[in-house]
Amino acid sequence: METETKEPAVRTFEPSPGFGTMMKFGNAFVRPLLRSRVGAKIHELALLGFTGRRSGKRYAVPVAYHELDGDVLILTASAWKANFRGGGGVELIHEGERRSMHADLIEDADEVARVYSALIERIGVDKATATTIGLDVLADRMPTIDEIREAVGDRRSIVRLRQCESYRRPPEGN
Repeated sequence: METETKEPAVRTFEPSPGFGTMMKFGNAFVRPLLRSRVGAKIHELALLGFTGRRSGKRYAVPVAYHELDGDVLILTASAWKANFRGGGGVELIHEGERRSMHADLIEDADEVARVYSALIERIGVDKATATTIGLDVLADRMPTIDEIREAVGDRRSIVRLRQCESYRRPPEGN
C-alpha cells in the first residue's frame, strides 16, 4: 500500500548559514545605496532604523518594502523583530524620503497568515516568491489561509509601520 505525499501549496524560505553571511556583506553595500539619490529610485527596498531595546545600539536594516491598506509591512523571520514587541519608534528611509513611524510586531500565526494572504492576493500568485515575500506559492492557485498558516507557523512575523509624528530619532553616537 502506497501512501501519497501531498506537495504543500506554500513553502517558507529557510536561509542557509551561507545565505546569512552573504546578506551581511550585501547589506554593507545596500545601506549607503538606500540613503543616496539612487536609493530614491528603488521601490522594493527600504532602510529601517531603530535602537535596540536591550543594547541601546542603533541599527539600520535593509528590508523588503510592502504596502497594504495604508500600512507599511516588513515581513521577517529575523531576530531583530523582537525589538518591536509592545511597539516602538523607527525611522524609515524609502524612495529617498525619511519618515518617523511607529512599529508594531504581529506574531499571531492567524493574523500573520491573513496578512500574507492579502499580500499574495494583491501581488498575484505568480509573483509570490521567496525573494518577494519570503514564501513560495507552489500551487497554481491562491493558497488557503490554513495552508499559509501551516507554512509560516511561528517562523514568520510582520512588523507593521504606521506614520507617527511623536517619535524623534535619538542623537547619533548613542
